[in-house]
Amino acid sequence: MINKYAGTCGTCRGRVEAGAGQALRLGAGWTVYHDDCAPVETAPPPGTHRGWHHLPVVGFDIETTGREPLDARIVSAALVYSDGTTRRWLVNPGVPIPPRTTEIHGITDELVRSAGTPAGTALAELGTAVGKVIADGTPLVAFCAHFDVTTLHAELARHALPSLDWDRAVVIDPSILHQEVEPRWYGSQKLGDLCRYYEVPLGSAHDATNDARAAVGMAVSIAARHERIARMLPDDLHRAQITWYAAQKRKLQEYFDRRGIAETVGLEWPLETRRRRQDDTLHPDQG
Repeated sequence: MINKYAGTCGTCRGRVEAGAGQALRLGAGWTVYHDDCAPVETAPPPGTHRGWHHLPVVGFDIETTGREPLDARIVSAALVYSDGTTRRWLVNPGVPIPPRTTEIHGITDELVRSAGTPAGTALAELGTAVGKVIADGTPLVAFCAHFDVTTLHAELARHALPSLDWDRAVVIDPSILHQEVEPRWYGSQKLGDLCRYYEVPLGSAHDATNDARAAVGMAVSIAARHERIARMLPDDLHRAQITWYAAQKRKLQEYFDRRGIAETVGLEWPLETRRRRQDDTLHPDQG
């Protein structure tokens, strides 16, 4: 994380001004570094064990108009299959895309009007494709899956399209897995930073296809490095993540409460039913 206070670089021993480098927790304390001097953290090496990470999974990601999943409109989506097949959608949401979100994912009103598929048509196709993944019993992998699942659920309802049977879905969320296997992690939990830690290629971030593929890579990488995660049956892993997510978010809520931050953290996963906030930021992996 960015260092809040000036200090001495742990590598070159030069002065690091506040906000000009980064702070890493090494052992019991924090050490500051120049950006170029900071040691590169990598995950434990992969093992040779077998598990669900050797079986087919499907990566899923969306880009949207905002962060509140019950209000956000989908502007792009992707499904990435284990055989290399990829399905992509550019969606005309029928509403203006806030400039702040366009700055992040690059999708403009002009682009969706000229090349996007009308929302009703695109969402019907996306819902059918995700529904088949669920019906087949194939795990659906998504980073911060509660956002993607809830947004898709809300969008299908908004357009009077058939809802998906999320009670039957098997969802794997590498953001939850990471916090479970690295409970003392103090660094960034953004997708790009975690991909570097797990040595997963990302490409251009905030592209639905790249992010979906990276989510799969990260989930597989975690399972390859942590046998107890890999050995769980996908159904059991899904149920475990419901418990792990709630516990992780309770800790976050306690942190907010201690700091006097007026933030309410949702505990539902992967489908949320309560609105938590109103803003025009893009996706929880940006925070």
